[in-house]
Amino acid sequence: MVDVARRAGVSPSTVSYAMTGSRPISEATRQRIQQAMVDLGYRPNVFARGLKSKRSHIIAVLFPKNERGMNLGSMEYIFGASDHAQDRGYHLLLWTSGADALDDLAGLAQQGLVDGVLLMEVRLKDPRIEVLRNSELIFTMLGQNADPGELDYVDTDFDQCARLAVEHLAGLGHRHLGFVHQDAATIASGRGNAIRLRDGMLRAAREAGVALTALTCQSHTDGGRKAFAELLAADPRTTAVIAFNEQATPGLMAAAVAGGRRIPEDFSVVCVDMPAQAALMTTPTMTTVGPVAADMGKAAAEMLIRRIEGQQLGAPSQMLFDGELVVRASSGPAPEPR
Repeated sequence: MVDVARRAGVSPSTVSYAMTGSRPISEATRQRIQQAMVDLGYRPNVFARGLKSKRSHIIAVLFPKNERGMNLGSMEYIFGASDHAQDRGYHLLLWTSGADALDDLAGLAQQGLVDGVLLMEVRLKDPRIEVLRNSELIFTMLGQNADPGELDYVDTDFDQCARLAVEHLAGLGHRHLGFVHQDAATIASGRGNAIRLRDGMLRAAREAGVALTALTCQSHTDGGRKAFAELLAADPRTTAVIAFNEQATPGLMAAAVAGGRRIPEDFSVVCVDMPAQAALMTTPTMTTVGPVAADMGKAAAEMLIRRIEGQQLGAPSQMLFDGELVVRASSGPAPEPR
């Protein structure tokens, strides 16, 4: 540490502050210290730091593993949180135990390995919240339960996103829309984002005076193909679909094309919460609605770290991110009636 301080032109105590976050230092000084560590090949021992500061500087991200796996959108949230945590001197631990593995979560909380938790895939009635509260482990939600009350969270404004998507298509003349949702098991589990977006879509469609056929869909390409057939069976006049299922969307688009519908000349597609990287890989490129997931991950990590370090006391921190409509090649004017 003395060598790092000498190379960065600061005192050893300033290097310690940069490593532990125990006192604020300027960004310029932090960068000089980080560069000195790189130049000297210095690797601080996380657990040795923890003995001195009584903190491990490790944050756990609770992302329950399920059959649909992890899509690009979920990874964007985690990468945003991880990058910001590292900038603030913390490490990120990805914890993939199921949402109902409460004994495992209680064990993690009791070990003292982590300073705090980012809770993802939050359910309206999420049993993990009670476990974390009882353990007195600091946590922030990426999402929200039915009644967050005094809990900290960062979430998407799904009502606003639903209005953007519906109004975009209605403005292009589409009067019969489809909404391809998550799978039935996800809805039945009470996942907060899925329920809020579904309800927001139904409200937005009523307000816009358009017909909306909503259905669940398995999160894979075959699920998307099946969803397209179900949409047309339910309402043959459907000319556009809004999807909240990144993994099923390529199958839905393939089924439309195979059925003789050109995108967007005959059939428009809009995705909610699909990251730009994924949107640019579809053919044609996907029109999307949603906030930048990495920004939300960063905000959640900062909210949690401020709690851990005692910089945020009292009132809860609760933040909703508006979605942005990015028009690409998958949406266009409604076709003339056949």
